Amino acid sequence: MLCNWESHECYQKKLLLNLILFSQIERSRVVSFDKSLSKLYLFDLDNLLPVIKPLYSDTGRPAENQQGIFRSLVLMLDSNDHSITKWAKKVANDNFLCAICGFEYGKAPSFSSYYDVIKRLWLASHTKHVKCKLKPKSFYAKPRKKLKAGQKLPPKHSGVVKKLVSLTIRGKLREERPEIIFQQFLARCIVDKSAKMGILGNPDKLSIAMDGSCYNSGASHYGVKVCDCRSKGIYNCKCPRRYSDPDARWGWDSYHEEYFYGDTLFSTTASDSPYDLPVYLRIAQATRHDSILTVFALNEVRKMYPTLAFKNFLADGAMDNYPTYKLLQHYSMIPYIPLDSNAKYPDVDLPKGVLCFDDKGAPICMGGIPYKDCKYSYPKGIKYRCWFDYYGIDKPCSCTDSDYGRTIYIKPDYDPRLFPPIPRHSVAFKTMFKRRTSVERSNKRILVDYSIEAGRCRSSKQRFVRATLAVINIHLDAWLKHTAFSIMRLIDTAEVAVA
Repeated sequence: MLCNWESHECYQKKLLLNLILFSQIERSRVVSFDKSLSKLYLFDLDNLLPVIKPLYSDTGRPAENQQGIFRSLVLMLDSNDHSITKWAKKVANDNFLCAICGFEYGKAPSFSSYYDVIKRLWLASHTKHVKCKLKPKSFYAKPRKKLKAGQKLPPKHSGVVKKLVSLTIRGKLREERPEIIFQQFLARCIVDKSAKMGILGNPDKLSIAMDGSCYNSGASHYGVKVCDCRSKGIYNCKCPRRYSDPDARWGWDSYHEEYFYGDTLFSTTASDSPYDLPVYLRIAQATRHDSILTVFALNEVRKMYPTLAFKNFLADGAMDNYPTYKLLQHYSMIPYIPLDSNAKYPDVDLPKGVLCFDDKGAPICMGGIPYKDCKYSYPKGIKYRCWFDYYGIDKPCSCTDSDYGRTIYIKPDYDPRLFPPIPRHSVAFKTMFKRRTSVERSNKRILVDYSIEAGRCRSSKQRFVRATLAVINIHLDAWLKHTAFSIMRLIDTAEVAVA
């Protein structure tokens, strides 16, 4: 049963009173925690109650310290601690840490309460996960075949993206995922406030960038042997084994050009944000292709934020496929995606006077000369004119009797992949596409600045929790920087008023 939910305003008042007392006893420690204390002071959990209340029974023993546990976890990652067990003990034995988390000293929750909260919010069977750890599974050795630089593992099944897009457009795409409560937590308590502060970009035409990152498991990929091959002198057997992390899989890291063992962390970032703020996270098997995750992410992020209007979509060549462009057209979003190196161009039903297209999707005339791009001409489409006639140069051919020269119009609907609404060679496309690196910077902050892999987690659940806590800290950092807030100023002001 969930009750006695303390409002954020009450927590702020209690925190300020406790800090005034601690500043008289050990001011240097309070000063050293200035940034962390300021983040917790702004960390409003009032909107979390309607998100998690359905997860608790209406009868039974009341759950205590739920808000304090969330504050403690955020503080744990901010303090560069990664073991929940050790951190819970550290907080329970420290009067100062208990006070700033909202616990009563001597009654702070044990580590089991932390894990119970996480288990409750993760909508997947914990019992099933334990059974998977105990049940022997086939041994999968590290793959030996390496891919080329920048190349990613292709989807296991051909045409899967097309099928998923078709289901999405018809409103039949499955949306079951165990991390949905954490996604709602992040959306309602953090991202919504960032949007109100105006640090995500224009909410009426929001630009988002998507990309996946390698998230290593803390478990060994060798597993634990349960066979008797060793007693027979066989040390390199391929018998089934028990794995402490049954969720982890082998995936290809295209940046470092090596295989990794773990999950894929798929992130969506507000690319116009001056602080590169993530707005949505998803975790999937390491073998899952980014193009598949994109379909799910686009569908879910739009439903997660009904008050935001998503206008521009930025991604790398992994999302360069016709179904994705079709989905973006359905959502009325403008794609900013580079052509994949293996792009195939249409060779049938070409417009009259077009021989082929170059590597940027620009048409080539029958004489092998590129047409001059004359921008979009509503409602006909993108206008292209003979290069010689455009510059007033005598042309060596007579493909048309018109003094104006041959002119063709190509609508983006003709081929949305080759002819996006904003041409790839235009200044507008290049300027916007530069913002795609925002998702790479936010992934770097999650994985490197907050070192979420240092926890050496052995389940997708624990890995996703760490990633969510990192994103919360990233937003709180942005709030402090945007507002220039410091709790020490409040303490000093309060001390002067008391004096």
